Amino acid sequence: MKEKTPFKNEKEFHEMVKKTKKGTFSGWYIIDKDNNSVEFSGKFNRQFKLNKPVITVNTEYVTRKELNEYKDSNDQRLTKIETTLAAQGEQINKLTQTVEKQGEQIRELQVEQKAQGEQIKAQGETLKLILQTLQKMSDRLDKIDPSK
Repeated sequence: MKEKTPFKNEKEFHEMVKKTKKGTFSGWYIIDKDNNSVEFSGKFNRQFKLNKPVITVNTEYVTRKELNEYKDSNDQRLTKIETTLAAQGEQINKLTQTVEKQGEQIRELQVEQKAQGEQIKAQGETLKLILQTLQKMSDRLDKIDPSK
């Protein structure tokens, strides 16, 4: 059996709005005790549903012209990024070549230093031999001329 009950006061109305969390309602609500449900009758300013999600409709539309402009701007941005990446790739290749040339120059310098080191070693040995020869000559001169 259904009984019709008006909103008795503003507090009851606001409690019903809090339960539904959407819109405003003016009118009657009907309590169905058999089904444990509530039905409404009256004026609805917004969509009113209990325990059901309200699906909002997106009212933002994009025209084809705006979509094409967006695609064009994206294409331009991507083209700009591609050219920047290509330029950076060329710079990286040039830097790699420079590093390889410098590596070769360093290897050549190391070979030259090694050769110079061996040459200095040989000169040092020659100087030792000259010193030994001079020492022997000095010893002979001392034997010949003992006047000192």
